[in-house]
Amino acid sequence: MMNLDSQGKGISFKFYAAYYPPVYTKVKASSLSELIKGISTVDKNSIFYHVFHPMLSSHVVPEDLPNDFAFWLRESLHDEYLAEVIADIKGGEPLTIEDIRKELLELLNTSSHLDKVADYPFVFISFIPVVYPLDIEVRTLAEFMDAIAKVPARSLFYHFVYKRVMSVSKRNDFTTWLEDNFGLIDLGEKLAKIDPQTYTEEEDFRKDLLKILEGDLLK
Repeated sequence: MMNLDSQGKGISFKFYAAYYPPVYTKVKASSLSELIKGISTVDKNSIFYHVFHPMLSSHVVPEDLPNDFAFWLRESLHDEYLAEVIADIKGGEPLTIEDIRKELLELLNTSSHLDKVADYPFVFISFIPVVYPLDIEVRTLAEFMDAIAKVPARSLFYHFVYKRVMSVSKRNDFTTWLEDNFGLIDLGEKLAKIDPQTYTEEEDFRKDLLKILEGDLLK
């Protein structure tokens, strides 16, 4: 078992969290062609919002449709096939939000029903992030696992998903800290393989993080 009280190279980890207050973009889509145009033109925050915010429990979506685009394609445009294709879009490392925008456009452009009119429009929402520090700073692996178990899900989401996907950092913060401070390359890589797009429940995400940490650090 690892020395859980080790401080590694002495680099501490400070936890932050964030809110993503929605902002109306005035961009709407009533057909697939208009949805494609919207995805092409809205800011990256809007793409992020519609692809990733269902991870937070405040927004409930069906488990088989983990992003807003897939939900609209099935429920309003009644295109079951395209909804399933878009539901399967990946969001893991090393993809950024611009990679995801590009893949969305490529997949949507394969449809032959570009002008079919939807029952109700897709309304593009963006956001202005509000980032705030938590009064939690850890130095050891034991303190890190304790913090992962108790910090708000918004903090896990900010450090693991937001900063990496939005190109604020190259990798998720947890992997970076475990590798840089403790040299735990294999553990860092295991965490990095988690695809946040596979989660619609934030606590399931936390459980999987802890399962990987405990599997490596407590063996």
